[in-house]
Amino acid sequence: IFTPKLPSEGADGKLLDVIVYIHGGGFRAAAGNVWGPSILLDRDVVLVTFNYRLGMMGFLSFGDSVMPGNNGLKDQTLALQWVKNHIADFGGDPNKVTIAGMSAGGASVHYHMLSPLSKGYNNRKFA
Repeated sequence: IFTPKLPSEGADGKLLDVIVYIHGGGFRAAAGNVWGPSILLDRDVVLVTFNYRLGMMGFLSFGDSVMPGNNGLKDQTLALQWVKNHIADFGGDPNKVTIAGMSAGGASVHYHMLSPLSKGYNNRKFA
């Protein structure tokens, strides 16, 4: 989580817009720390990046309850839920969350647009 100012540092009480960036990498490689906050921290926005399970552990399915698949997307949904519940502690507005991504992260944004599990955890998308 990258924020220009924490609420405890004397912020004016105004919560900032939030961007949650989902990294790409073909659902096989990469990590949430690929892009840093350098281009955003001089703006009034909170940036959140995170990791999620990739490869077989993230997306393999045996079509049964032992390995039902899409754990990577479920990890992403859990991260979005966490942001909704806790981002105000970091100066972010939980009602102004934009999810963004590139490559596999962009595909993930589209999946979250369609998934009922992601409903209510973001209100803007950018892929």
